Amino acid sequence: MRYDNPSFVSTSFQLSEQERYFVVYLYLAAQHEDMKVHYHINVKELGIHLLFWILYVASEYFANLVHKRPGEGLRFFQSTFLSLPALMLATYFIAGYVVPRYLKTSKWPLFILWILVVAAFVFFARIKLAELVNYWESNQYFKMPVDKMLKNIIRDYSIVALAVCIYIIGDYRKKQQLNEQLIKSKAEAEIKLLKGQLHPHFLFNSLNNIYSLALMKSDLTADSILKLTELLDYLVYRANMDKVALSKEVDLLQNYVDLEQLRYGEKLKIESDIDVLNGAVTVAPLILLPFAENCFKHGGVGPDGLFRIRIYLHADQKKLVFHLANSKKKNRENQPVSGGVGLSNIRKRLALLYPDRHELSIDNQPDQYSIRLEISFRDEKV
Repeated sequence: MRYDNPSFVSTSFQLSEQERYFVVYLYLAAQHEDMKVHYHINVKELGIHLLFWILYVASEYFANLVHKRPGEGLRFFQSTFLSLPALMLATYFIAGYVVPRYLKTSKWPLFILWILVVAAFVFFARIKLAELVNYWESNQYFKMPVDKMLKNIIRDYSIVALAVCIYIIGDYRKKQQLNEQLIKSKAEAEIKLLKGQLHPHFLFNSLNNIYSLALMKSDLTADSILKLTELLDYLVYRANMDKVALSKEVDLLQNYVDLEQLRYGEKLKIESDIDVLNGAVTVAPLILLPFAENCFKHGGVGPDGLFRIRIYLHADQKKLVFHLANSKKKNRENQPVSGGVGLSNIRKRLALLYPDRHELSIDNQPDQYSIRLEISFRDEKV
C-alpha cells in the first residue's frame, strides 16, 4: 500500500515523528475496518449464491429420485454437475448483463432477443451434456431425443428464471433502501438548515425587544436580558437536539411570552390555558416558539386599546393541541400575514417531522389572527 496521497503526506510532515506514526496507524486502521466491511458483505453475498445452487442440486436430486434406478447415483451427479456451469453462465449473464443493459433501459426487442439466445444456449447445452454422459457410460455416441430431455430443459429454464427474478427483487430492494436513505438524509439536512435559519431570526426579534426597552431607559431592561439568557441557554443546549421534552418547549414559550410582557407592560393582556398531562413526551425543538414570535411581530393593539393574546395548549398521551390568537393593529386589518421566515420555516419543518400527523390551520380575520396546531403522537418518548 502506498502513501503518496499529497494531502496525507503534507499533513503528516507538519507533525512530529511520533505523531506521524500515530496518523499512519490511524490511517491503516481505517483502511482495515473498511476492508473488513467489504469482505463481510462479499462473503455474505457469496454464501447466498452458494446456498441457492446447493438447493438447486438438492431439488434436482429429489425430483429425479422417483425415476432413478439403483446404481444411477453417479450418472445423476455427472449430469447435474456438468450442466451446472451452463446454468450458472446463463443466469449470471442475464442478471449481470442483459437485465441492467436492456430490461432497465426498456429496450424490449433486444432484451427478448437475448433471452431467446440464452434459452437456445441452455437447450443445446443440456442435450449435448446428456449425450456426453451417455458416451462416458457406453463409449458410443448417439443423439439424445429432444422429447426425452424436454422435462429437464423446462426445469432449467425455471431455475434460470427464478434466479433472475431473485436478483431483480434484491436489486429493487437495494435501490429502495438507498432511496429511503437519500430521502432521510435530505430531510435531516433540510431540518438542520431550517433550524439554522430560525436561530438568528429568533435572536433578531429578541434583541429588538431589548433594544426598545433600552431606548426607553426602562428599569425592566436587566430583567429582559436575564430572560433572554434563559432563552439562549435553550438554544445552545437543546435546540440542536432531535427531540426535547414537551415540558421544556412549554417553558421556552412561557419565557418568551414573559420577555414580551416586560416590553409591553400593561398594554399586553395574556389569557393562557396550558394543561400538559404528558410533559415527558418528546417533540421537535422550537416547534411552538415561531407561532408566538409571529403573534408579537404581526399583532398589535386592538380597538379597545389593548394587545390581547390567548394561548391554549393541551397535551395528553395521544396528541397536542395548540391554539394561539392575537389582536391586530387597525392598519393591518386587511393585510395578509405571511409570517416571514418564522412561519414559512415552521410549515416546512412540520411537513418533514410530522408527515400526515399534524394539522395546521390559520385564520386571518379583520381584528384577529389565530392559528391552530394539532400533532398526533406515535412513540415520542424521552
